[in-house]
Amino acid sequence: MADALDALNQIGDLVSKLEKKVSASRSKSVGGHTIQPLGGAIARIYFDSIRPELELAQNRAGLIEEIDHVIQAILQLATGSREQHAYIGQINELRPYLLEATFDLMKSRGARLVLSPLERSILATLTKLLPATAASYEQALRDIAHARRVSWRGTALELREALRDVMDHLAPDDKVMGSPGFQLEQNRTGPTQKQKVRYVLRARRTPTAARNVAEASLDTVDEAIAALARSTYESGSASTHAGASGKQIRNLKHYVDALLAELLEVG
Repeated sequence: MADALDALNQIGDLVSKLEKKVSASRSKSVGGHTIQPLGGAIARIYFDSIRPELELAQNRAGLIEEIDHVIQAILQLATGSREQHAYIGQINELRPYLLEATFDLMKSRGARLVLSPLERSILATLTKLLPATAASYEQALRDIAHARRVSWRGTALELREALRDVMDHLAPDDKVMGSPGFQLEQNRTGPTQKQKVRYVLRARRTPTAARNVAEASLDTVDEAIAALARSTYESGSASTHAGASGKQIRNLKHYVDALLAELLEVG
């Protein structure tokens, strides 16, 4: 049986893969046969490696029942062809519950997450503005603090998606495309993330130099995620890969925090 906290990390990765597979469907409906392996893996890991310890560690009555219900709902959806939004709804419901389970397990073991003032400000603002995004960001913080991951890919995706969620919230596509002087980049049907950042900061009359720094930081985030993905395949040693990737993920987080602080006006 896997350690419960490690198992929660595994489920986080599987949920991200599930969301990606559902979102990649070209039609509004998703065939159950494509989801069943992921749904089954999530259920097995949860019921075998997490639920027994969580029964003793949960701080809020009903948490286990809520997680049980969502996982069973995902398994039920996978019995046939279902619309994308049905899966996305369950995924968005499951993530905060898994984060709460992580907190409870760590507290039961005497582990406490120590946040910097900037991290606390970002997390507090995200919790008010985008609760699901706050869960993704805090999961990344937990991963980095836990520091026992073999793969950091899921953590990188949590950070990237948190950043994208904020940009999409503050700069909806229609608003950005309707702004004066906007032009689509070649082969694009919507604004780029860089154009969204530019839109937000221009609207706040942020000085040009500061806008340029923010856009350069966004490029660095993309490059860091690409480098992290490459290192997964280039390293011949799992321990070497984990150590190198740990440094990469901390570097990535530095730039993500700087961008989130700028966009959310915190820090």
